Amino acid sequence: MSCICQIDRRGSLMSLPTSYIAVDILSIEEIKAISTKKYEQAVLVFGSGSNKLKVLCGDNCQETWAIMPPVNVLIQWLSQTKICFQEAIVVHNHPQVPWHGEIIPSDNDVVSTEFLKWQLALLGIRLTDHTIISGDKKQSLAEIKLYRHNSPLKVSGFEIKRFIYCFLVQASVVVETTGSVLDELIDALEKNLDRIRQYYENPHCCRIFKTKPVDDKFTKKLLTLGTSDTVINKLINFFIDLDDGKRFKIKPEKVIPYGLELQKKFISATYKLR
Repeated sequence: MSCICQIDRRGSLMSLPTSYIAVDILSIEEIKAISTKKYEQAVLVFGSGSNKLKVLCGDNCQETWAIMPPVNVLIQWLSQTKICFQEAIVVHNHPQVPWHGEIIPSDNDVVSTEFLKWQLALLGIRLTDHTIISGDKKQSLAEIKLYRHNSPLKVSGFEIKRFIYCFLVQASVVVETTGSVLDELIDALEKNLDRIRQYYENPHCCRIFKTKPVDDKFTKKLLTLGTSDTVINKLINFFIDLDDGKRFKIKPEKVIPYGLELQKKFISATYKLR
């Protein structure tokens, strides 16, 4: 198999296979290192169109939850690498201890993979697989059909809005938004979601006699948020047309092109980091 050289997180050169699918993962230094750890640790491997690979681990991926690293960590890391990534895999270990050490995916493993898929999609990256390792054993979730990178998500408009709001709030931790249109959008979303939440907190029997809240103020606010930023404008128009109560079938391939535009903004430093 042909190999390439790339700069790892410490700045040294390392040789990696051009393919980073599950069968090749144990050839990656960082993944080998966690295969025998006595605590769970995650490693993310990113690939670009030019076949350059980059590994995200270390302090940012030392806990089980780091299968889903915070958006602000991903944005900072992408901004530093200056490489436009299109694909990624996530690998984590099951410790080799008497009560563990099996490579059977847990419910949390499956759920967190789906969450990470959509989190990365909003940054223009397709998550191709999640592999569990323990010693020299490995199990791909994609191979046993517990994960499909192109599977759609059936979700309500309200849930879409809430997910994007959480994404934007995490992004604002590292992206300078003070006084910007994005800052106003986040504020408008927060108020809108709070009104909807108050409605759903009522018992079902009470909601029967109440109409779902129509937040005209939210729509009017969005219509005033004009900006030359096409990425933000697309998001604003999306929210204007979004029906909170309607259920949608969202496909990753529809989200990823938008996320790729967003990722390029971070890489080019169009969006300044704090």
